[in-house]
Amino acid sequence: MTRTVAVIRLAVALLMVAAVGREMLHEVQAGTFVPWDFFGYFTIQACLIGATALAAAALTGRDAPAWVEYLRACAAVYLVITVTVYWVMLAPIDTDVTRWSNLVNHGVSGAALLVDWLLVGPRRPLPLGRLWVVLVYPVAWVAVALVRGATDGWVPYPFLDPVEGYAAVAVTVAGIVIAMLAIGAVLFRTPRWRAVGA
Repeated sequence: MTRTVAVIRLAVALLMVAAVGREMLHEVQAGTFVPWDFFGYFTIQACLIGATALAAAALTGRDAPAWVEYLRACAAVYLVITVTVYWVMLAPIDTDVTRWSNLVNHGVSGAALLVDWLLVGPRRPLPLGRLWVVLVYPVAWVAVALVRGATDGWVPYPFLDPVEGYAAVAVTVAGIVIAMLAIGAVLFRTPRWRAVGA
């Protein structure tokens, strides 16, 4: 892997962390910052996972262990889903759509991880038999979010609010899970388009 690719990966990772930090500062200034709520959002966690994946890939380079490749794939899936869900379901009700940190968290991050996965090698297709790893973190996150919603009443996103019944929540979550598996399957079996950094 070339030094240029490593530098770009680290720069994007730092940008993503800075965007999360800016969102946190925004809440602190507004007097609404609650640590366990702020870091409870899937978007925030996915961006931090994505930044970690880019940094790990930059630091390990051509000798990246298998866990880095799975982390890259999972981060790409999480952020593609995050970006899609945000612009389809949440952006219409968000008053801060154009804030730069919001655009990084809900746009640049997903594009960066997807492009990194598709273009930057070396990388071999991953076995579909291990596609389940893509769901481990999101399923755990949904479980915690639902428990919190049922106990302390905090719900990170409107589509997880059981006010309309848990059946509606289950349908939405099932749709997202299916989308994650579909995107994951494509990414797992897609070889890089070109040998950038090979």
